[in-house]
Amino acid sequence: MKQKAGKKNGTSGRNQHQDVLTLPAGIRLGYPAAAILLILLLTFLLYSTALRNEFLNGWDDGEYLTAISGQEKVNMPEIFSTFHLGMYQPLAVLSFAINFKLSGAQPWAFILTNILLHLINTFLIFRLMERWMKGWFPAAAVALLFAIHPMHVEGVAWISTRSSGLYSLFFLAGLITWDKYLDNGLKIKDYSLTLLFATLALFSKSMAATFPVVLLLMDYLKRRKYSHRVITEKLPFFVLSVIFGLVAIRASASFGHITVLEQDFNPVQRLFLILYGISFYLIKLFVPVNLSAIYAFPATAEGGLPAFVYSSVLVVAAAAAFVAFRRKNRRETVFGGLFFLVTIGMVLPLFWSRIFITADRYTYIPYLGLFMIIARYADELRKNRFTLDSTTLKLVYIASALIILSLSAATLRRIRVWHDTPTLLTDVVDKKRSDADMAHAYFYLGNYHDGLEHAGEALKYYDLAISRNPQYILALNNRGILKGKAGETGSAIADFDRCISLKPDYAEAWYNRGVAVFQKGDPAKACADWKESARLGFKPAVQAIGKYCRNNPPASGKALQANGGNTGESDSTN
Repeated sequence: MKQKAGKKNGTSGRNQHQDVLTLPAGIRLGYPAAAILLILLLTFLLYSTALRNEFLNGWDDGEYLTAISGQEKVNMPEIFSTFHLGMYQPLAVLSFAINFKLSGAQPWAFILTNILLHLINTFLIFRLMERWMKGWFPAAAVALLFAIHPMHVEGVAWISTRSSGLYSLFFLAGLITWDKYLDNGLKIKDYSLTLLFATLALFSKSMAATFPVVLLLMDYLKRRKYSHRVITEKLPFFVLSVIFGLVAIRASASFGHITVLEQDFNPVQRLFLILYGISFYLIKLFVPVNLSAIYAFPATAEGGLPAFVYSSVLVVAAAAAFVAFRRKNRRETVFGGLFFLVTIGMVLPLFWSRIFITADRYTYIPYLGLFMIIARYADELRKNRFTLDSTTLKLVYIASALIILSLSAATLRRIRVWHDTPTLLTDVVDKKRSDADMAHAYFYLGNYHDGLEHAGEALKYYDLAISRNPQYILALNNRGILKGKAGETGSAIADFDRCISLKPDYAEAWYNRGVAVFQKGDPAKACADWKESARLGFKPAVQAIGKYCRNNPPASGKALQANGGNTGESDSTN
């Protein structure tokens, strides 16, 4: 018995010796530690180039900076009781306030915080995958793909997407503690920590609402038998998700971000839009080219969607067939696919939508499920490397190196694109993906220059936006405001007329037309417009009525200012 034990220990010792990397100066590192250190170093080197980037004014960064810079101290009660840009993510806003308190309006400090969050998340993913995939190599493969994939640049380089990195930190920490809960005898300490991390994730970003569903998927992955306890232990997590989900809906509605897709798309078209969103993310996983900060909804033509939307069903069907016919590591493959679908589901155009149909940053956590499938294939290839001839093995090594270099180079290019607002939006225009994308880019460029009080440049870009989309009511409204300021009252009224004809419930356009006709000398018509705007819930219109629509209104309205709706915000889904 002792000899057998000794032999076993000796074998273990040899394996341990083989899994140790000796560095200069006699430093010895285990392969797992060496792998994650190299990944973190490479990731930091790539993203350190973003430290030269600027605030993206007109693309949410400026709005967050304005919200936090007026406070002498960090105002916790206000942060936790206020919606910001149509979202409830108080921990992310709190982190911005702390950044500003420590370093002032220095973009590099805000970006550095995002990078550090990305590095921490990469490490947490490595540790989680070691537990889920039972090996350091597949864990390192998942962590590497997560760390350097170009689709994740938006979630790191864009300051306003702090919520993505922050919620992911707590989301991943919660999955690790839940895995410990399942493996260590269902201890209340691990359960309590998981509940805490889930709550913190929800305070960071509403996408964390999928957390309890992922816990159910973990039961499947770990072959846990379903029982009454398996369901009831998830109930507190579901309750939290429902509460924060309702808060998120209220926040979005308060800012006008929620659009009911049924107004523009019938149920069949809506189904194909969902399939298109899924296929988009699947394709970009393997071919991350032609990436953009804007992916507009596809335009309908003669009552139908473009052919490429309908053809997306082929991509989804192929992916489903792959999962269905995968025999080896089948459970892990199914889990990876479902993990992706569940975590990306909240941002698919199910019924409500925001301005854009897809966004790179939405893949930050969901891609983990797909990375797991890829990493398992890489691990199988590694285990079978001794059965390959030397030429084939060299080709495998060369192909792997080329993939890593290509992803790294693409990530560097995307980081440069996020340098400042004009560079980012000019990139969208240069891509020429669609007229809708270009119209949005021109519109936000107009907002950017309007914020700098470059009226001529702003008008130029609003004109370009309308040339690409003649029904772009926000661009028409903002152009009308600038024309009104320039004294072109008749032309301004024409723009507001067009807005109202396209969207009769557009309260800001009613108000702005009232301002324009008042300045033109028609107070009675102005008051009628303001009354309609007030009926639609626009508060400045109520104030204008109280001041100018009494018995003897003044003959001039020079003090009045037109009001633009959504003039400075991006999609605000960060």
